[in-house]
Amino acid sequence: MKILPGYRRKKNSPEVPSELLKKIKGLSSTGIKRAVFDLDNTILNGDIGDAVFCRLKNLETMERVRVDGKLIDLSWEVYMEMIAHGEKEFAYKRVTECMEYIPESLILDLTRELMNSDFRYIEHAGEQIPIPHIDPGMRSLIDLLKGEKFDIYVISASNSISVKVIADEYLELSREKAFGIESERHKNEDGRELLSEVLKEPVPVNNGKADLYRALISEKMPLITSGDSELDLPMLDLVDDGGLVLWRGEDDIVLKKLNELMSGRADVISLKQAGFTSGVSE
Repeated sequence: MKILPGYRRKKNSPEVPSELLKKIKGLSSTGIKRAVFDLDNTILNGDIGDAVFCRLKNLETMERVRVDGKLIDLSWEVYMEMIAHGEKEFAYKRVTECMEYIPESLILDLTRELMNSDFRYIEHAGEQIPIPHIDPGMRSLIDLLKGEKFDIYVISASNSISVKVIADEYLELSREKAFGIESERHKNEDGRELLSEVLKEPVPVNNGKADLYRALISEKMPLITSGDSELDLPMLDLVDDGGLVLWRGEDDIVLKKLNELMSGRADVISLKQAGFTSGVSE
């Protein structure tokens, strides 16, 4: 692995803009004080699922993740082709399925290594892959919601091991309120518990994010939802009438779809257009 020079993480987080602060405080006295966030490219600048998989592929080259004589049966190049061809839902599921032979402890270690890094990129096969860090503006927002006594959940299409450790150790949120794509466990012949290639339902990708919310969290809708991609729309649509949808995405076409989906029943705020998130990671 080659880590490319980047930037030092900045510790100071910006204040939440006054207009957004006013809207959030206005919500505090009505409905269920619950907020649901996507993780990758929403709370994080970057994608922890991509970065962990990239690190695994680099380690695999050195045969450090060979388990029971087997290697990961998905190449980085094929994974990227799936993403490029619009097969994101399949790709996100497949990348977790292929971790069948990877020790959970290694995924935890790599997640912490990446989140603790002061560098911006890792390199694989000549490609630069961003190392994710928490966006300082989003940290300010989450801290504000904690102060307003909101119940905060994270639902992500990255592997659940990484999602839970980030929620717990880097956001000070409950691991029990953080959900990613989770593998069933099984025991091998010597009794060790291993990840399997079978994913637990509902799988939190696209419509599965909304399904997971209803199945594992509540039938009562949140006052705030936040995401960045078209695959987040079913989760964003969970927002209660009169609530807030905080859009972190870059695609104006998807933002238009989101506004049409809401049809005025909830306010949509583009954090980018509001100049809220800085794009500079901690």
